[in-house]
Formats: sequence, C-alpha cells, structure tokens
Amino acid sequence: MKYDVVVVGAGPAGSTAAKYLAEKGIPVVLIDKAEFPREKPCGGGLPTRVQKRFPYIKPLIDSVSYGSITYSSSLRYKLDLVRERPLLMNVLRKDFDHGLVNLAVKAGATFLGGKTVIDVLIKQNNASVLLDDGQTIETEAVIGCDGTRSVVADKTNLSKKLETFCIALVQEQPLTPKQLDKYFTKKRLVHLFIKAQGIAGYAWMFPKKNCVNIGIGEFQSAIPKSKPKTPLKETYEAFIAVLKEKGLLPEDFPIENLKGAVLPIFPLENTYGDRMILCGDAAGFINPITGEGIYYAMASGQIAATVIADGLKAKDLSKQFLSRYQILWNDDFGKDLKLLGRFNNQWGKNSEKIVRLFTRDKKFAQLIFGVTGGQISFSKYKYALIVRFIYASLKDLFRKK
Repeated sequence: MKYDVVVVGAGPAGSTAAKYLAEKGIPVVLIDKAEFPREKPCGGGLPTRVQKRFPYIKPLIDSVSYGSITYSSSLRYKLDLVRERPLLMNVLRKDFDHGLVNLAVKAGATFLGGKTVIDVLIKQNNASVLLDDGQTIETEAVIGCDGTRSVVADKTNLSKKLETFCIALVQEQPLTPKQLDKYFTKKRLVHLFIKAQGIAGYAWMFPKKNCVNIGIGEFQSAIPKSKPKTPLKETYEAFIAVLKEKGLLPEDFPIENLKGAVLPIFPLENTYGDRMILCGDAAGFINPITGEGIYYAMASGQIAATVIADGLKAKDLSKQFLSRYQILWNDDFGKDLKLLGRFNNQWGKNSEKIVRLFTRDKKFAQLIFGVTGGQISFSKYKYALIVRFIYASLKDLFRKK
C-alpha cells in the first residue's frame, strides 16, 4: 500500500489531521489499533472554543452545560456560576471519536481499524509504516497521533520517560431525565471538586443526555514526596460515598465499569522530525491544570495537516521545513500551556483559600475559570488576573476583620 500521508491514531487529533489533508485532495490513510466505535476513558467535557473553531462537530455534542458548582476540598465553600451562554459542551467519546473518523472518511481519507503499528522507518526519500499483520505502507510523511505511549514518537526517538503525568479514573453511569434534573438542574450544571478527598487534583461530575460522567484526576507531579500514597480507587470510592451522603447522587448509585487513563502534562521538547510530526497526547498537548486535551488535539491536527500539505507541495519534508509546525502550535496555544504549567504544582497545596476567594469575588472566579478552561488566553490576561487576585485577597482580608 502507498499513501502520501499516514496518520497513526484515530482520536480527535488523527481524525482532524486526516480530514483536513483529505479535503486538500491528498491521499491519506488513518490507522488505529481499535475497531470503531470504541470506548475511551475521558470526562468528555469540551471548552466552547472547540465548537467555535470546529463548527462541524455540533451534531456530535451530546449535551450542553450552562454553568458550574465548584466546591472546596472540605466542601465548606461553594461557588455557583450559572449563565445563559454555554460553559461546557459534553460528548460521549465513543460516539464523538467515531463521528470524527466518519467525517475524515467522508472527506476522502481511508480508515484502517484494528491495525496496530509496530514500527516506523524514516528514510531519505520516503518512510515506511509496518503493521502487526505483516503489511507495510509506503508514504511521504507520518503524523503520530497515537496517544501517551506513542509508537511513532518512540520509533523516531522523540519520546521521553513519562515523569510528569496525571492519572485518572472515570465512569459513565446511566441516569433518568428526572434524576439528571434533580442533581444537575435543567441547566445541566457541572460539579467540580477542588482537591477532592485531599488529592493533588480534582474530581468532576459532567451531566450528559442520559448519563453522568464522574471522574477523579491526580497530578503526580504535584504530590509532596512526604505524603503517603493512597490508591486512587480507594479515594474514588470515598468520594462517591461523600456525594451520596451530601445528597449529590442517588443512594443506590453503583461504582462499576471504572476505567483508568494516564495523561502527559507537558509538551515534548521536539514534536517534529524528518518526514514526521506528533500531535495531541503523543506530543504532550494537555492542559496542565485541568487535564483537558481535545482542543489541543484537534488544533494540532489541523496545524499538522497544513504544514504537511505545504511540505508535499514544496517537495520538502525535511526536519528544517517541518520545524514550522512547532512554531505554529507554540503561537497558537503553546504559550498558554507553558504559563499554565508553572501553576501545576499548586494542586499539591491548600486550596481552601482560593475557593473562598472565588466565593468572595466572582469576577476573579470568572477570570480563573476562563483561563484554565481555555475560554480566554492566559498570556493576554495574566496581569488582569494578578490585579484581581490582589483585589480579591484584600477584600477577603477586610471581610474577615
């Protein structure tokens, strides 16, 4: 087999790259080890900017949340933010990812599901992708979108030992419309629990159309070395028990079908090489505060398609030419990821004060949620945030007096 471009991994990054390449008339094959549709452990909450940038995903949205309730670790402080405009777009990853693959195929891409890539060979005049069934695909370029443990990154010597990461447990459980209205209102409010059960991270409840997605994520890089480690499953079980006790879930809510995930926290130093580019989780494109990655996956897939298409047209797929990819994603979202990364260690510190400040000053809360949720640029609003933090702190100080 021969294609101009091979995209490895059919998640949001890979499907987006394949779609945009196919729309340019470029022969492209999209490969994934799984048959689709398939399950994917994920909260499935998308910032509204995903739909703004990629409006074609609208039919794939399962539900919309028009606000949130944020709790401090002790549950002493609680902030309600309810709005008329959408706060979060909720998707079922099984349907969402399958829908994106179908859009890529409709655009002209070839999809090979149930095929595992075992090797990638970059040569002077072309590249080869070897599959576990013995097939070899000859190509001009490879785009690696194959997740945290990327084969493409490993075989091209761009991977690094995963030392800073987030681990998460997720379950999606059916609820009736009446139950969803009771616990999440008609606005389908998102519930966020900062440092739930004292972890260096947070827990969430995302209401979908016919179910709720509940999860807990812990940033390993923010855990003090002196702190004893508790298995995340035990923490999750204790968290669910508290939700039932507080009347935030039905008393008979079961813990079942738990799925785990490991997410990178910081981008790789290099995300390109001769005839190859890395996107999404494979490149380490994850929000280091929230763990959200779908926006960065799709954005990087779109950018990769543009750069590869330009390289094919110029007949230059050298590392030097493809270095433009890293410049573009850094200008697009990389600066914000770098700034957010500086605050990742805050998950290991006491969060009661920050949530209390949210309740004292909603403008400060809105800025924080806007930046961490990707609605506004951190690099553009960092000084406004600093000023508002000082104002909220003084307001809190005088209120206590």
